[in-house]
Amino acid sequence: MLTDIDMNNPLAAQTAVFAALAQLAELHPSLPGAYITTGQISPTEAHVLLDSLADLEAWRLATHTHADDVQLADLKGDMQLVFTAPLGRITLRVYTVFAPLPLVVAT
Repeated sequence: MLTDIDMNNPLAAQTAVFAALAQLAELHPSLPGAYITTGQISPTEAHVLLDSLADLEAWRLATHTHADDVQLADLKGDMQLVFTAPLGRITLRVYTVFAPLPLVVAT
């Protein structure tokens, strides 16, 4: 259960996330854009939702994450590729969701 203290982190507690993302953007200006969230409960974490597998690969390379650290998960019909990457004082959870390719059976 969350306590009042967990819910009272000011916006300033999230500045490490903003600074790390700004630095990543400066180092990799062509990195694909993303839907990025962070929150007051875990102000040093950011969730990065990407549009495609190619975008995830670009972020994996930019964060120097090893390919073996990427995990595949089944989301009840859709698939998710996800990895966690430390970035300075913060942690990124980077993922994309996609529909699996249909299985073609030759007759």
